[in-house]
Amino acid sequence: MTVDEMKDVREFRAGAPKPDRARLAEGRDRLSSAAGRGRGRRLRADWRLAAAGAAAALTAVAVLASGLGGDGHSDAERTVPGSVQEVLERAASTVERADPPPTPHAGQWVYDKKLSASPGIWPKSKAAQPEPEPEPQEHWKRYADPRFENGKEGDDRSMRERLRFLNELPDDPAAVLKKVRAYYPSGKGSPVSEGEHDMGALSVLFASQPMPPQALAKLYRALAAVPGVEVTDPDHLVRDLAGRDALAVWHDEKGQKVRSEILIDPYTYQYLGDRLLVVKDYKHTYPGAPDTPDRPWKAGDLMFQNALLATGIVDHKGDRP
Repeated sequence: MTVDEMKDVREFRAGAPKPDRARLAEGRDRLSSAAGRGRGRRLRADWRLAAAGAAAALTAVAVLASGLGGDGHSDAERTVPGSVQEVLERAASTVERADPPPTPHAGQWVYDKKLSASPGIWPKSKAAQPEPEPEPQEHWKRYADPRFENGKEGDDRSMRERLRFLNELPDDPAAVLKKVRAYYPSGKGSPVSEGEHDMGALSVLFASQPMPPQALAKLYRALAAVPGVEVTDPDHLVRDLAGRDALAVWHDEKGQKVRSEILIDPYTYQYLGDRLLVVKDYKHTYPGAPDTPDRPWKAGDLMFQNALLATGIVDHKGDRP
């Protein structure tokens, strides 16, 4: 992956136009095409950017890894058991008390540092080598990128357009979901259910940065209103790719073979990353490559993991917070 990559991709909108592949994150694009989420349908590159940005360089402080991880929060109250609605309401009431990050301006760049891994996504061959341990990758993206504004790339939005949308979210969770569906429509003939669509669109917005605390609280309350949303038991937290404790939130779908999970810090309730988890044994076939053997997947396998380590807003591409 290069610093010029503009978008990560994940299955979400079948049938929508696919952006220029030269600007897609190669690993995520391949992942989506290969994995198929176990449904055998063609995948598209969605509008998900590569995650992140928050606080400012030169004009404000950066949010670094120590503030994103689940460890080292001895002075913070850890999540306690409860229903999905209780956990997400606790998340909302916690984050809305945070100080808002400075607002970037046109000409600045969104910086992020993250770990990504897609273990075993490709068919094994005799020449295949073990996948190396993931190393942190840095990326810079324009905050106000003209290629992704005013509908030039369909529903692929710049960070500036997403921030404007987040700041205009209503208070009512049902109204938030209605607005999110209109902002990221599923497209005609999409086989994706409304709940899965809501989860996919919300997951894109959770990764947006800079994230206004009030907007993040509204997203948590909207997420709690999606039928079929589940959260891990706070007494049995998962570990993200960086080894941090995390709450996993996902949409439970009948017949689901692979689920997309949003990972959240159990202390600060900030976004940590996401992952694709296999929940049912199955074999993935490669219709376009008849000589390629089927790829077996077992429940519990992780198809993809993404861990956000640090974010910031900088004045020039190549700067670090």
